[in-house]
Amino acid sequence: MKKTTLSLILLVFAHVLFAQEGTTNIGFNIGFAEPTEYYRAGNADTKLTRDATNGIRLGFIYETGIIKGFGVSMSLNYTFSTNVEAWTPTPGMVALQTKEDHFVHTLELPVDWQYKFLIAKNTYLALYTGPTLQIGLSNIYHNRTKLNNDILADNRYSRYALNIKGDEDADNIRDYNRVNVTWGIGLGFQYKQYFLRGGYDFGIMPLYHDRFYNISTDDGWNRNGRLDQWQIKLGIYLWQLD
Repeated sequence: MKKTTLSLILLVFAHVLFAQEGTTNIGFNIGFAEPTEYYRAGNADTKLTRDATNGIRLGFIYETGIIKGFGVSMSLNYTFSTNVEAWTPTPGMVALQTKEDHFVHTLELPVDWQYKFLIAKNTYLALYTGPTLQIGLSNIYHNRTKLNNDILADNRYSRYALNIKGDEDADNIRDYNRVNVTWGIGLGFQYKQYFLRGGYDFGIMPLYHDRFYNISTDDGWNRNGRLDQWQIKLGIYLWQLD
């Protein structure tokens, strides 16, 4: 009897706590993102380097109200971003040129706590914040060298593999983390079933997990970094459930 009563109390408590107010929305979004890596390649006095890629994001969104305008928004997004450089002449050797392109494919799982309130008829303002889990699917550098119009070298390197880009110190330990966690803040507008959201994500874990890149060595070399990004997306709620 006591177990039955306790179970009933817990069930009622859970129902009250998580009782949905408003609607549950399921939809699709498309947008733009700029993942940006900030790092120091040298000692502590080395200038902070900024390395950005620009890309498109596609995904699905699920959000549900909990109580008095507060709710949870979750997404599953795929982001493709790239940085394609121009051919760069070698100082003193104009005919010798180099080019490096960067291509990144990422799966992202943001979980945001949000507060949504009505500001006009069928129009809502939403404030949200929360963590995002990023899983790197592919992170490729494409390097080429040419003399006049003759290609001398054409190589692709993965940051997730044990090669010149993934293991620059050649200690057989991958330097770059495939998994990243950020914390984002943002603002959104919704009119009927259409919405616009934008925000900024702050990297909260180091990008490099090899000790060579996180601890200064005798020659003063050190490499620390984080990955931030800002993003904006348009979407539509395909299903709205009361």
